[in-house]
Amino acid sequence: MTRNGPRNAGAHLPGEILKRAGVHMDKLSSLLSHWKANMGEPLVSHSFPVSYDNGRLSLRADTSAWASRLRHSQAEIMDELRNDPYFHDLRELYVRVLPERARAPGEKRRQSIVLPSRIPDNAANLIKSVADDILDPALRRSLIRLAGARDKSVPAKR
Repeated sequence: MTRNGPRNAGAHLPGEILKRAGVHMDKLSSLLSHWKANMGEPLVSHSFPVSYDNGRLSLRADTSAWASRLRHSQAEIMDELRNDPYFHDLRELYVRVLPERARAPGEKRRQSIVLPSRIPDNAANLIKSVADDILDPALRRSLIRLAGARDKSVPAKR
């Protein structure tokens, strides 16, 4: 901090580095805008381009499921992108899953809370009656266990 207040980081970097960073940011911005213009939802919301050099487009996906979907649709994606002159020399898609962000020391991982399923009494009674007629003991036990998960907030009818 100077006596005139804080200075931006660019004030501490050589001009050549700032120029290269600016060119890189312009390339990324252009790549992202072409990606969004050619690819529709929900693909754009779950993936983004990282780089495009020498005919190789590197993509990042939110999850492994989206990465798999990108890899599976690779031929169609490449055909669609090649219609844009920006991607005329596209030869390869490289897909990776976005790594999970690093946590601060002591920060706990958020766990999702899964509430047990509750079924209405009439559905539980129906499942129980079906279970009584099942010959397979493992299936019968599973159905009886499922029937036992009925909604406890409503008193059972007698």
